[in-house]
Amino acid sequence: MALVFSPDLKYLYGLYREGIKLDLSATREFAGLLGNPQNNFRSFHIAGTNGKGSTSAYIYNILMEKEKTALYTSPHLIKFNERIIVGREPIRDEEIIGFIHDNRQLIEELAASNRNPTFFEATTVMAFKHFSDKKAKYASIEVGLGGRLDSTNIIEPEVSVITQVGYEHADKLGCSLTSIAGEKAGIIKPGRPVILGDSKREVIDTVRRIAESRNSTFVHAPSACSIIDLEQDINGSRFTLKTPENEYSIDTAMVGRFQPGNISTAVLAMENSNVDSVGAKEIENGISKTRWPGRMDIIRRDPIVMVDGAHNPPAANALRISMEELKIKSPTLLLGMLSDKDAFSFLRIMRKISGRAVFTTPDEPVRAIPAKRLAQMAEGIFMDPVVIDNPVEAYEKALEKSDFILVAGSLYLVGAIMQHENAPVMPYAGD
Repeated sequence: MALVFSPDLKYLYGLYREGIKLDLSATREFAGLLGNPQNNFRSFHIAGTNGKGSTSAYIYNILMEKEKTALYTSPHLIKFNERIIVGREPIRDEEIIGFIHDNRQLIEELAASNRNPTFFEATTVMAFKHFSDKKAKYASIEVGLGGRLDSTNIIEPEVSVITQVGYEHADKLGCSLTSIAGEKAGIIKPGRPVILGDSKREVIDTVRRIAESRNSTFVHAPSACSIIDLEQDINGSRFTLKTPENEYSIDTAMVGRFQPGNISTAVLAMENSNVDSVGAKEIENGISKTRWPGRMDIIRRDPIVMVDGAHNPPAANALRISMEELKIKSPTLLLGMLSDKDAFSFLRIMRKISGRAVFTTPDEPVRAIPAKRLAQMAEGIFMDPVVIDNPVEAYEKALEKSDFILVAGSLYLVGAIMQHENAPVMPYAGD
């Protein structure tokens, strides 16, 4: 039976706790009952509103140049298995099903006292157990949401990394940049360095204060690094990176104005860790092999189709700036969004990229904004948008209208289009 139709995966997705209390105790208890597998590998922990996924992928690929390394990210684009990778292999269907079979009785016993793990808590412990079983030496761990109370925060990382911080999930993280930065800085561990990629004053002040309170070395990547002779186009970026310790010749297929900053942050994480077997050659090679599918990702050339998982205003603004710098004018936008996002602000920013839009409905039955409703929200922003519910049909219509299509607004939408085009989804070259 294919995993996507498996009752085991449905069971995993259905895990929740009544009256859920946001803390780490249930995750710690579940991991403890499985022998605390998170203690069997050395880790790097990456948080941020935007940029955390690609930064996690850079760190993973750099470490893979020397040692068996794991990667944990979320969400997936097409298959659940993408979330959990060891070496160059995503977790297999039978390994996912095996974990659920082996631990279902334990989960049910914990549920009797309302202590069972939720979907993300169980998935996180599954990943850590898989990394331990496969004897990964290192793991690059992306935070799911926030940081302080995220279930990944049971690890003791070599280095903590915070990329860009923006407004998101106000109901859980607070309404100010200071409160959001404070939640993300919750991943900082006593005596372990933290690398910050953001340059907003309130973010810097908050992260530095928390780092100092925990006797952690604070490194501000934009101040510590110099990016020289930067060249960017739709095929990637090339530049010289100068850090306090070295100089690197960077050539990456990753597109977008924030990638040089993400690379700087990843490199500083390496330099401030206790990983002494990774040098300039490994860093340069690892970065050149990194891919982060679904983020300014060109999946077709004739016509050009770029997909980007931007779904909040800060990501939309970063996408806008990158499109302007790449001199890409008036692509046809294929947009679909979920109801828990700031759709109005997102649409206003996307209008600065292009006035031509096709609205569709992402395949997420609970939270998807119907295409007609999204078009109503866009009244006065986009003139005469095309409205087609089915994402693939909407995509085919967009292909008729333009020689450059930009798909954005939801990773569910991006994943559907990538699956339709049979585009690669692994975070490294050659999958």
